[in-house]
Amino acid sequence: MENAYEYIACFFSFFMGACIASFINVVVWRVPRGESVVSPPSHCPKCSASIKWYHNIPIISYLALRGRCDSCSEKISPRYIFVESLGAVLFLAYFLRLYLSGLSFSFMLAYLLVGWVWLSLMLAGSLIDYDHKLLPDFVTVGGMVLGVLFHLSMTLFNFLNCDSTVSLLVKFMPLLYSLSGLAVGFGLLGLVRMLGTMAFKREAMGMGDVFLMGAIGAIFGPISVVLVIVLSSLFGSAAGLFLIALSKTKLGRYLEIPYGPFICLGCLVWMLAGNELVAAYLNFMRF
Repeated sequence: MENAYEYIACFFSFFMGACIASFINVVVWRVPRGESVVSPPSHCPKCSASIKWYHNIPIISYLALRGRCDSCSEKISPRYIFVESLGAVLFLAYFLRLYLSGLSFSFMLAYLLVGWVWLSLMLAGSLIDYDHKLLPDFVTVGGMVLGVLFHLSMTLFNFLNCDSTVSLLVKFMPLLYSLSGLAVGFGLLGLVRMLGTMAFKREAMGMGDVFLMGAIGAIFGPISVVLVIVLSSLFGSAAGLFLIALSKTKLGRYLEIPYGPFICLGCLVWMLAGNELVAAYLNFMRF
């Protein structure tokens, strides 16, 4: 960090992530229950008292109130500050990832906005899937739309800025990249779902997981799908073995563990270190 503007950008990223995550707390609670995320305003779930604006500042208000409602003194779940802190750290980490990548300001800003939107959707989807074992359409289908529209805009940028000597294939590359990623993500995990269902004689995973992988492919391309599937499988297997060891149940017992959070965790690794992991793998394969 060389100047004050960089520190301001870091603070803005951290604070923006905390604010978005604070809203995600509302979304995660209300959307599965069919409630509006706008009305009524934020209120205590215990005494229904409206929360004053200065008691609704992410992270700070929770600490100032010592985790209790100002009206009824009932304990506020620590999950609220955890989600707000997680959102803040993720937004900051992705900003630093792009800032240190050497992208031009305009491209960095475009990728940053898309990345922040997707991080928000993944955080909301992971929490809802953990609580209710479902992935809402605004996360999965929304992610597909986000990826295709973003790469369509990049394609239009190519047409407007590239000269006539550049081939049509090159100009259309961003859109083809997104559509191929969507197809690979949706198709590959759909195949895994079908084979798993045949092997276990029951639904191996929900279609929401398949749509989620399609969204990842649409945003980050086909290579990301392969890495995310590998990582999410490793994370999910480790969690399953840990739960089996913790509960002392038999290995053959069927555990209903939502797969969405592990897919999102794998995607997060891709967003923060995907290129380095692919390069390390290719270097390893040369020996």
